[in-house]
Amino acid sequence: MFRKAALTQAARTLGIGEKWDSLDQMYHHRRITLRECLASEYKLLQGMKLADILREVSKVEVIKNVRETVEKLQGHRIRVVLLTDNPDFVCAYLIERFGFEGYVGSKVGIKDGIVTGEIETLPDKRLGLRKYCAWTGIPPSRCVHVGDWVNDVPVFRIVRYSVALNAKVPKVKAAASHSMDTDDLLDVYKHLQTVA
Repeated sequence: MFRKAALTQAARTLGIGEKWDSLDQMYHHRRITLRECLASEYKLLQGMKLADILREVSKVEVIKNVRETVEKLQGHRIRVVLLTDNPDFVCAYLIERFGFEGYVGSKVGIKDGIVTGEIETLPDKRLGLRKYCAWTGIPPSRCVHVGDWVNDVPVFRIVRYSVALNAKVPKVKAAASHSMDTDDLLDVYKHLQTVA
């Protein structure tokens, strides 16, 4: 939904961009795991004010018509939930802004408006989806997943239908039921109507 990685963009204006980017590079060169990368990046936020982080996250451009798409899907009695490795505080912001019904994501502690060192990452979105499905009683075979990155691929393999949205990595596009590039999330809704 963000046009660029929101926390990566925020990190640059919060003064931790170099360290954040260095961790991303270490992950992309397979020197650390995704779990280690996320935990180290979120640790960089420790001691920062949540309000400052969210102020910067709110400046990151998002795809058009997110709320409209969420509402249209909900109009069909479809639960629209975030499945992400982003921290819970980013998810809470997105729920408030766009009307998502819930989230499964990483957990980062907040105390008195300040980020703490309590971190529980969710690098494996497939595990996150399985937990959500067990909790709701909805099997993965009745789920649709929209994603753009390599950690979406395992989810694509277990859901009924998947859309690689604005994915840059060929492996991600190939793993999805459908791949599309658009600046309007309503295009995903329109596509899903053709396969329902």
